[in-house]
Amino acid sequence: MKVRAVQVLITIILLLLMVEPICAEPGSSSNVDLSGKKKSIEEEKDTKVAFLIIADGLQAKALNNSQVPNIKGLGSAGLKAERVIPVYPEDVLSSIASILTGSTPLQNQGGEKSNILHKPTLLKVMEEKGIKTAMFDGTGNLKVLGGGVSHVCKGPFNGKDSLVIENAINELDASNTYFNVLVLPELRPVLEKYGINSAEYRRQVTSTDNQIGRLLHYLHNKGLYEESLVIVTGTCGEPPLVMKGPQLKVGTSLPPVNLTDIAPTIAYLSGLKMKQAEGMVLYNAIKPRTNRSETYLLSQRVEDLSRAYADALEGMHRLEKEKLEVKQLQDKMTEEKQIIQQAIEQRDNKIALLSSKINFMKMTGLLLLIILGLGYIVEYKILRKRFLMF
Repeated sequence: MKVRAVQVLITIILLLLMVEPICAEPGSSSNVDLSGKKKSIEEEKDTKVAFLIIADGLQAKALNNSQVPNIKGLGSAGLKAERVIPVYPEDVLSSIASILTGSTPLQNQGGEKSNILHKPTLLKVMEEKGIKTAMFDGTGNLKVLGGGVSHVCKGPFNGKDSLVIENAINELDASNTYFNVLVLPELRPVLEKYGINSAEYRRQVTSTDNQIGRLLHYLHNKGLYEESLVIVTGTCGEPPLVMKGPQLKVGTSLPPVNLTDIAPTIAYLSGLKMKQAEGMVLYNAIKPRTNRSETYLLSQRVEDLSRAYADALEGMHRLEKEKLEVKQLQDKMTEEKQIIQQAIEQRDNKIALLSSKINFMKMTGLLLLIILGLGYIVEYKILRKRFLMF
């Protein structure tokens, strides 16, 4: 009986061990994705506040040669791009307009520096969907980009990065905005005056990094850092792109991207689309989630790149066609030029022939005149002798 009881007890224990995972499976279904892997809570966090920090004149090369623990820390907590392609022209307005619209200056402003934008900014797209935005323009030259923005801080900034950050920190709670654009103005004048390899520029890069650190410290104190999207980039030369956010991958290095890719990516992370943008969403920077698998994100990226490649090929073919048309026009103009030159030569020959005839006629007339004169003199002498005889 004892042996039988032990056998029954062992059987019950084995059954309980077998039933436990089966019973646990329905309750944990929300924590597994389609591949059966458990999802971490961090992957499902949403972005509560977003910051786009545009340091005018910041160069990627300078981040390796300067003390920038805060920007490097963002790169370690998130990702960075190997290379960022700027836009042309590289003036402040054109560059930042392209960053915020996702389109090149040619598409934004018709190739001219103008106070009218042809494409909507990311701030305007968000505002139309009820998402509050704010802009802190330390340059004072971007009024055209502030249209329709919930909060445009007027400073004073006095061209100082520190005042931009200070105003942003002081007004963040009061403005209660989701997307905040901070334009830091101090780097470009130093870059243009001293150059990228100068000690002055490296010191200013460190100073700008310290100001960015003040904002990150504020987010830590508010408990918002982990749920904040923070993007740091520049405007000209070879700007960097460093991104950190709850919906972004960690420790990833992106292949070359464009400045125009920033706005569509932020829009996607905010549940929006920028249909008129030329730039592409950086799907390869985004974490997979229950509603977007890694395969889906990669397929979207491949699809966008395929479209871009097709557009590039179409543009190249159009340029080749235009080049051929220009060559044909040049050949036609060359042919017409030759015809005109031949006509000119024929005209010159006719003129030369006429000139020769005219000269001949002049010489003939002069000769006749001389002969007539001589004849008159001879006749006069003959007549004189005849009449003098009487």
